[in-house]
Amino acid sequence: MRAAVGTPSVAEAAALLGARNAGRAAELVVPKRAGVMATVAVARLVPRGRLTIVGLGPGADDLRAPRATQALRRAGIVVGLDQYVDQVRHLLAPGTTVLESGLGAEEERARTAVRLASEGHGVALFGCGDAGVYAMASRALQLAPSDVDVEAVPGITAALAAAALLGAPLGHDHAYLSLSDLHTPWPVIAGRLRACAEADLVVCLYNPRSARRTGQFDEALAILGKHRPDSTPVGVVRDATRPGERVLLTTLCVLAADPSTVDMRSVVLVGSSRSAEIAGRVVTPREYRWLP
Repeated sequence: MRAAVGTPSVAEAAALLGARNAGRAAELVVPKRAGVMATVAVARLVPRGRLTIVGLGPGADDLRAPRATQALRRAGIVVGLDQYVDQVRHLLAPGTTVLESGLGAEEERARTAVRLASEGHGVALFGCGDAGVYAMASRALQLAPSDVDVEAVPGITAALAAAALLGAPLGHDHAYLSLSDLHTPWPVIAGRLRACAEADLVVCLYNPRSARRTGQFDEALAILGKHRPDSTPVGVVRDATRPGERVLLTTLCVLAADPSTVDMRSVVLVGSSRSAEIAGRVVTPREYRWLP
């Protein structure tokens, strides 16, 4: 065969070339079979992987986007934090491969999801709230190659769920800040807090206070307190839309005196100097006139 046409196998070469002409990688699945009058081989396209990054929302089933539910149901493999897997296991199709791990394994989950998608699988990587806000999307997209199809399904964030319970605290400009110094040095976080305080932004604080990390929250309230009145309304929402949900409306001064109600499952929304409590709700005015 090589002497006649310059290739050791016409059937195998033709099969691979035909598959690759579709613009994707191909692999030989049936080597050359010789018959009386012909030879045949079979190649198949290597599947193009799909990575869907899914935000589950704040916790309540009816606040999970329908598109998120669809993405979980169509995935062949799902990757997530064990406690979130428990929330969605009933949504998964029979035969779905479930890869779960605990807190602190975020890097492992991102790498696993990207690797499996790169191998041609349909993978859903999911988390609570919106996966692009202090969650898995950024790390996964740092790793994902260009030959993987990526889709992101947004979810309602913890801050938005908390704000809806408090009233309209995000009616004007605001900023999200995480007080966790696991990935960002505290001096950097403190500098950002000062900038937000000086700009008079409403501030949404994630990861505000843990059992061992209490001093940072105290300092954060002190920084904000230098730039707005003691009477500034503050909302503390724990487990928004989940069983055991707790909503506390207080002031900057009162919370600074006793911050013990705040933990890692809380979101703290500190109003601007223009925010006010009206009929038991926090409202931040938009500060411009409505056009007639």
